[in-house]
Amino acid sequence: MIGTSYRQITDPRDLKRSADMLAALTEGAAPIRLQKRYLLPDGTSIAANLLVTRFSRPDRLISTLFWRESGRDPPPARLWEAALRIRHVHDARIRLFGADLSTDPIGSVLIGIYLAEAEGRSIGLGEIATYAGIASSTAARWVTVLQQRGIVEWEQDATIDLRLTQSGMDRVEAMLATVYEAPDGAMMLA
Repeated sequence: MIGTSYRQITDPRDLKRSADMLAALTEGAAPIRLQKRYLLPDGTSIAANLLVTRFSRPDRLISTLFWRESGRDPPPARLWEAALRIRHVHDARIRLFGADLSTDPIGSVLIGIYLAEAEGRSIGLGEIATYAGIASSTAARWVTVLQQRGIVEWEQDATIDLRLTQSGMDRVEAMLATVYEAPDGAMMLA
């Protein structure tokens, strides 16, 4: 985009914000991280993060842009990371508000099974019950419901090896991918 003015590629809703952000740049200073929307060739816009540096001439800017395009799946490592983050938030919620205000048995069961699969471990009903902070009988009822809905594979007489079905894996990964998707308005700072 050498020689292109930011005004040509910035979403009109962000032109004033963009000008204000650029006016705050100090010549030769380290890059500053900004968020704004850019126009795509088809006329739509995409929210992007960028690192911007102003060089010796006031009209010369160097930017590095990064964004997540809709429709492109995050790599498996990012989905695993999202599952770990969800688990971390759940643990923090328990610590801060108590276990009685932090129950999400289905979410915990799904994340627990997903993490076990992603990490190459087998997980059984007892482990998933402990992981979710629920009784084994409650875990069995929830796993049975998930099995009836085609999300989990489980033989009720087996003590280990709960697995997500392909449909279950697709759904859990779609859920985890939303960690990296923010609505357009949420990406923009006022």
